[in-house]
Formats: sequence, structure tokens, C-alpha cells
Amino acid sequence: MNVLIQMVSSFISALCFGVIVNVPRRVLVHCGLTGLLGWMMNWVLLQFGVNILVSVFFGAAVVSICSIVYAKKLKIPTTTFTIPGVFPMVPGIAAYQSMNALMVSDFMLGMSLLMKTFTISITIALAIVMIESLYKTYVRLRAQF
Repeated sequence: MNVLIQMVSSFISALCFGVIVNVPRRVLVHCGLTGLLGWMMNWVLLQFGVNILVSVFFGAAVVSICSIVYAKKLKIPTTTFTIPGVFPMVPGIAAYQSMNALMVSDFMLGMSLLMKTFTISITIALAIVMIESLYKTYVRLRAQF
């Protein structure tokens, strides 16, 4: 049951964020699927005890791969799928908790949570850039031969 809740909530959150950022209606379901696949990769790895940064990296990598596939298939920029797709993995709770801790003068906890937030955010960005760069390198090498 928990798996179903994770799947539905990640799909709906990615789809709704796609609505917020004005993604074309014909690709909203693809945005939801991208978010679902990325979040499920992240969640499954966390269930197996993998470090959160590693699981977020692979989840964002799945989002980036799905974005490339859907972009080629539907002839739409990859960012159309990437931005809503990573939304379920964005560390919003950690950011809120870090700001809350800083506001109540618990600076050690606040800075710890802030570092966690930044490292997760940087990991998401790194995974997306890495997959995009590998794909572009692959396309260039394939064109040469």
C-alpha cells in the first residue's frame, strides 16, 4: 500500500507542478510519469538503505533520461519534463526545517539542515547535467562514425 501511495503522490505532484509552470497539456502525463519514475528510483534505493545522496543522484538521473527520451519522442525541450520531474525530490521540508531552526536560534541544527538541503540540491543538478552531457557526447560521437 505504501508503494502505491508513493507512486500516486509523486505522479500527482509532478503533474501539478507541470500545470503551475505552464507545460503544454498534451505532455502533462509524461511530466507526471517522469516524476513518478525518478521518485520511485529514489524511494526504492532509500528502502534498501542506500545513502540519500546516492539515491537522489540516481533518481535525478532517471528523470534526466526520461526527459531526453520524451523530448525526442514529442519534439519538446527536455526542461519541459526535467523541471516538473525533479519536483518530488526537491528537499523542501529540509529547507523549511533549516530556516525554522535558524529563526529559533538553534544555529548548529539550522546549519546542519541547510548543508543537507544544499547537498541534495547540488546532487540533483549534478545528475541532470551529467546525464545531459553524456547524452550530447554520445550524439556527437555517433554522428562522427
